[in-house]
Amino acid sequence: MITKDEVLKLARLARLDFSDEELDKIIKDMDDIIAFADTINNSVEGDADKIRNVSSSATPAEDFREDAVKESLPNEKILSNVSGSKGMFCVKGGI
Repeated sequence: MITKDEVLKLARLARLDFSDEELDKIIKDMDDIIAFADTINNSVEGDADKIRNVSSSATPAEDFREDAVKESLPNEKILSNVSGSKGMFCVKGGI
């Protein structure tokens, strides 16, 4: 359990000031966070197989497509449906 003195020290380091009611809520919230982290640590400690293997769903690099440089559309064509365009810019509220 986190103590009031520990929270006050952290608050002082962070240059925060709390009322007594806020301090009580922060102590409870920090206790909940620490308990949750302890639950996670205890559930996987010593058994790495319980941790989901995120790398197994990654696409292998050799399955990526080759990069190909393609010519882009001209600005006039891109902006042809935009009212209020001036050159290669869109003007807010029209021209």
